[in-house]
Amino acid sequence: MVNLDKGHVSLQKRQAVSLTKSGAPPLTRIRMALGWDPARGGRDIDLDASVIAYDRTGKDLAKVWYAHLQDFGGAIRHSGDNLTGAGEGDDEVIHVDLSQLPPTVVALAFTINSYSGQTFNQVARAFCRLVDDYSNAELVRYELSENKNETGVLMAALRRQADNTWSMEAIAEFHKGRTVKDMVGFGAQVLGLRR
Repeated sequence: MVNLDKGHVSLQKRQAVSLTKSGAPPLTRIRMALGWDPARGGRDIDLDASVIAYDRTGKDLAKVWYAHLQDFGGAIRHSGDNLTGAGEGDDEVIHVDLSQLPPTVVALAFTINSYSGQTFNQVARAFCRLVDDYSNAELVRYELSENKNETGVLMAALRRQADNTWSMEAIAEFHKGRTVKDMVGFGAQVLGLRR
């Protein structure tokens, strides 16, 4: 597993990175950011960043998305809905305080869904990135380079390790689904959690 000793990591599909750095305390506050551009031809695309919190049996303990902006007493918070992707930089952001999550949360699955129904082969410059909320340093970036004729994608997951640190895995598995609710069972399956 890759770690953060050399700084920023660009992940490939199904590659994992430990969110620890030798000699440094483990990361506790991170943010997952989603950015994209409107479709070719100028039509607006409404992508939605969401996160599903799972227990070890694959049960979803919470879904944080544009319709439910926080959970676990604010340990997971969503920035709010961006309907177009217009402008540069991050379009939707999910803040996570890993230290405040209950121990029953063993995995967080970050999903992106096309609420307006366009498929990912119509989306330009989509990316997902993980940022240290304390230093504002970008730790991991994943470019959504595969264009698929689907409306949902499980982009990445955070997994709790035995020593209570966390690792991130780039997944980029596509699925039909216009909201995070359509991704719950798929996410548990892809992450290998019992369901």
